[in-house]
Amino acid sequence: MRIVAIGDRGFTALWRLVGAEALEANSGDEIQRILERVFRSGEYSVLIIPERFLNYVNEVRSELHLEEQIEPVVVFVPEPGLGRRAEDLRRRISLAMGVEVHV
Repeated sequence: MRIVAIGDRGFTALWRLVGAEALEANSGDEIQRILERVFRSGEYSVLIIPERFLNYVNEVRSELHLEEQIEPVVVFVPEPGLGRRAEDLRRRISLAMGVEVHV
């Protein structure tokens, strides 16, 4: 099982200390290119990504038609002041249930 952290230098440095591989990305274009490469390669089982890149992950998965694929597992690390992950989960649950869920 290969684990990779994708993000800026500070974010990836922390994950590198615990044994994850690291791929640095500082812009939306960089993160999209890296995500496409990582998803297509099939080499990684776990992706660790800052929450601010959640929309890029969803976009790339959609473009590559990987929405229902279980691997790699994408772990979003929460960041202060952001609630994107919670909103994304609420949206997905609403879609699955067929009704709008409010939390």
